[in-house]
Amino acid sequence: MTFGALASVPGGALHASDSAAFFDDIPLVLTASRLAQSPMLAPAPVTLIDREMIEASGFTEIHDLLRLVPGFQVADWPGGSPTVANHGIGDAYDRRIKVMIDGRTVNNPIWGDTQWDNLTIRIDDIERIEVVRSANGGAYGANAFQGVVNIITRSPMTEDGYSVISRFGVDGFYDHGVRVNGPADSPVAWRLSASTRSATTFESFVRSNGENELQEGFSREALNLQLVSQINPQDRLSLNFGVSQGVDTRGYPEMGTRLRNFQLDPVQDGDIRNQTVHAAWTRSYSTTSELSLQYFYQGQQARRAWEIDVRGLGEGRDGTIHADRDIDVSAHNLEAQLSGQILPSVQALIGAGVRHERVRSAAYFDTDAALTATYWQTFGNLTWQATDALALNLGGTYEHHDYSGKLFSPRLALNLAVSPDAALRVSAGKAYRAPSLIESHGLETLREDGAVVQIGYNAAQPVDPEEMRFFEIGLVARPMKGLAVDVRVFREAYSGYLDSQSCRLPTAAVPVPSKERCSDVGVFPPADWSAANALTYQSAKTKRFLNLGSFVAKGGEYTVDWRKQGWGRVVFSQAYITLNASDDLVDRDIELSAPQATTSLLFIKELPERWRASLGYYHNDDMYWLNQGDRVPNRDRIDLRLAKRFGPPGAENEFALVMQNLGEIYTEFHEGRYRHEPLIYASLRLVW
Repeated sequence: MTFGALASVPGGALHASDSAAFFDDIPLVLTASRLAQSPMLAPAPVTLIDREMIEASGFTEIHDLLRLVPGFQVADWPGGSPTVANHGIGDAYDRRIKVMIDGRTVNNPIWGDTQWDNLTIRIDDIERIEVVRSANGGAYGANAFQGVVNIITRSPMTEDGYSVISRFGVDGFYDHGVRVNGPADSPVAWRLSASTRSATTFESFVRSNGENELQEGFSREALNLQLVSQINPQDRLSLNFGVSQGVDTRGYPEMGTRLRNFQLDPVQDGDIRNQTVHAAWTRSYSTTSELSLQYFYQGQQARRAWEIDVRGLGEGRDGTIHADRDIDVSAHNLEAQLSGQILPSVQALIGAGVRHERVRSAAYFDTDAALTATYWQTFGNLTWQATDALALNLGGTYEHHDYSGKLFSPRLALNLAVSPDAALRVSAGKAYRAPSLIESHGLETLREDGAVVQIGYNAAQPVDPEEMRFFEIGLVARPMKGLAVDVRVFREAYSGYLDSQSCRLPTAAVPVPSKERCSDVGVFPPADWSAANALTYQSAKTKRFLNLGSFVAKGGEYTVDWRKQGWGRVVFSQAYITLNASDDLVDRDIELSAPQATTSLLFIKELPERWRASLGYYHNDDMYWLNQGDRVPNRDRIDLRLAKRFGPPGAENEFALVMQNLGEIYTEFHEGRYRHEPLIYASLRLVW
């Protein structure tokens, strides 16, 4: 068997609909090596969530789609954006997974996480999502650590006309969107999409200890404009402008018998705004050779402020403290990539990029000045078709980051065609996660009359990047028409695990055991710290960042995807994971942070008269979300969607009824604190 020639893709930015190859029985994947290639030739495991799965799932939020990926864990919580992890070690900030939209990175510089609810696109704008389920530093460098998620939007070159969708549900849920496409014969293909949505994600309740719990609701408006022009047979130019803005309502209501939480973090509104600009130029020299240049900008402004009543909390304290979590973030990226066939059996790619980040937040860095950081990287990939059946892929990224110095992430993969319809993959490599800005420079403070009265995250000592060495064996097969199988086993060895650890400042009002004192690791409070001004003794606690040791993740996962025209489709995935800590690991909860088994099932059934039913089932064994999270027990979630198409044959007009999380309320992210409510909504889509 011959794997066939490759087509190059600039940073994974090619739209899935731009090539007829995507409609073949074996779709191309773009994200594994920055080259468009068959999954049988890809040097890493890739899960494809296509448009049919997106619609059938009934999900209205992008992060929820990752519940369909084997080995991934997804959770929402009321203190911040939803979070995603792969093979455990997940917490409130999913900073170990690189997330891109059409090849542009959207991770936030402060934590390195993804603000899933603030993205400038909506679920209706997505053509497909490609998820690399392993470290992919060889292609994308530091922070492509536990995987890469590339969200590929629908190309305006493949759409025309207008569409409107409205979703209404319980508890005030709504999600409305409109899409306007330029005429099909226009020299510039364009699409404008706009949406507005609102939901109450968590309701407060009084816990058994009398303490009230966090509540959360949000509203968002998003606007996105895409323009694509095929200037001539060789040159293509694309532009994208996006903005998302809205309000988060978070905090503790005044209820229950313990008011401390209400006093420190009452319910208040926070304004948030995101902007993106993405420009890309591609010149094609042949079917296997092209040059691309792209620039993208990411900006965020968050405003959240409130007053803390300190009357009665200490002698002589009869006023209020002004608290805020204002944030200003900007990032500029420039990237160039050249690919081509340098020999009849050798395809090569080389590229370079630079990124400049600027962040301002007095609350998180205890300064009004802006913090800046720059990193650059060079990357390359070489694919050699050694024989008709054997391909060798060598990739690597060399980079320099202000937070971590110089790093090199290599990857080697062998792909062997064991039959015309099946290929075996063996790959190994190394990847890094560079410390985020808060892990390297953070000093989270609360001040009263200029004096520090509380310290949160404290990056007072240098930390090193996390490192992972991985080895995996995978099999990708299509044994019969309509059936695809993806199986793999893996071993991932983590070292230098970087996380926060609680400690107490040495000026605490009561004696502190030496093992809990921050001074033991050289962390000292600011000169203006006054224990007498502390809100409570608890405020003498802080969180330092440390490299906490090493551990090994081992396991296996598989996906079976079967479809039959006119009948329906079944996508079934399972993953099995174990984490084994080394003797030097400080936090033993890490061993519990991955569920031993996870299952996802998406069942799609075609019914008469253009009806379609789909059922989603998602199971996680016991697991432990780290830091702000906690243990969550075995949980099962069932979603049901019933839809009917109407109008002329082939029309996409549709009415649907969706019921998510059928059955009893289940806990998510923290067993005793956060309860995920069921959601029932109806939707109507009109296309003309």
